[in-house]
Amino acid sequence: MLKHVSFLTRELSTTLAFYEQLGAVTEKRVVTSEGYGRAVLSLGGGRLQLFEVAGEMPQPHPHWAEHIAIHVRDLQQLLPVLRDAGVRVTRDLQLSPGGRDMAFVLDPDGRQVELLEAD
Repeated sequence: MLKHVSFLTRELSTTLAFYEQLGAVTEKRVVTSEGYGRAVLSLGGGRLQLFEVAGEMPQPHPHWAEHIAIHVRDLQQLLPVLRDAGVRVTRDLQLSPGGRDMAFVLDPDGRQVELLEAD
């Protein structure tokens, strides 16, 4: 069973706001003993852990195969809201292989995020 996925971020507040807009709930936000901002978000049974780092950060791979997938409700309504907020859509609304609406967007740090219509 997956415990969590952990990512680095340049701006914790901006990245938290992005994932909260997708339905995540921030469970914990602290500063580690090393001085990093850390947050844990709940995403429908899974967890996403974010660490804020200063300076240069490795770039995510631009290909869609490396991504986090999130079930969301009302994807057809959410996608225009995200676009209006400046979120870059990298794969427009289409049917997934399983027959659900899906799209890919970039999070504030350039990671691919698959949005998949929830049941």
